[in-house]
Amino acid sequence: MNEADGERPSEIQNLNFDKCILKSSVSQFKYFCPVTWKNTKNLVKCTHNQKLCLYYENVFYYFKSESERDMFMSNPKRFVNNIIFSSAKGIPFRLKLHKAAEIVAQEKSIMGHCPVTLSEEGKVMLGDSILTVQYKDQKFNFENEIKLQKFMMTPAKYHKAELPVKMPPSEDPVSLYALQGGIESTAFMEQALGSVVTRGLREVSENRLKHPHMSVKETMLKLFAIFLKAENPANSEFVKQKYLAKMKTFIERCEIAEELSDLKEEKDKKTKQGKWPEFKDKYYHELGANYDKVIEQTKDLKQNGFQWYIK
Repeated sequence: MNEADGERPSEIQNLNFDKCILKSSVSQFKYFCPVTWKNTKNLVKCTHNQKLCLYYENVFYYFKSESERDMFMSNPKRFVNNIIFSSAKGIPFRLKLHKAAEIVAQEKSIMGHCPVTLSEEGKVMLGDSILTVQYKDQKFNFENEIKLQKFMMTPAKYHKAELPVKMPPSEDPVSLYALQGGIESTAFMEQALGSVVTRGLREVSENRLKHPHMSVKETMLKLFAIFLKAENPANSEFVKQKYLAKMKTFIERCEIAEELSDLKEEKDKKTKQGKWPEFKDKYYHELGANYDKVIEQTKDLKQNGFQWYIK
């Protein structure tokens, strides 16, 4: 590439770049679309599709679609020069389920109410505790997924929402204990367990995991069982934290095999080229040793039964 070419964005879909280089040389916009940010100030996170990635002035830019990519190619300086993008602290970050469950009420901004509902509709509505986003050291809950995504795109529009001085009266909830007897037992089960089961099914569907030496079905059932143990309303805080830790460990074990397979494929390719770095080789062997431990622990689990593991 000559000097003149160096000032022009280059498509990378037909070029060979190491994943480490792609990650370390990403632009100030990270994986957000610079064109959308310049034109609308919306944070639109892009896929890592190389067809929608350009190399310009020694860094990589990602785009929402081909339209934004082509707009950038026609005049890159318009979207790069004199542009101030949000710092890492100013980018909203969605918390995973097990992290969201650890947040106590006192840590939630505007007392856990949805800032989007408050800003757009003027209503005071409690957010769902599993729909949690961290932004500028504040943690917000949201009424539903749509409103969470609105906040993720334009957090500056909503994060300063304030509760009214005079709060509306809270609805008087029906006591679950009053529903336990006789014909109301079904209603009791729906009220007490419905939300927990729904959240558990969502956790299972979002993870799509497979534990070593287990089928996908068995993996999902065991993850669901651990989640229900963690979210049992009768749990003390100690017991809840115990099972949240078990769930985190179980998920990490499920992810080792896939990561090890990806590294093995990369190692075979890079070793032939003489480009396999020592630090990756060390990590590869450490990950392999951890995988061997998981296999041994899985044998114990199958021998002693899942009930033994979940205690």
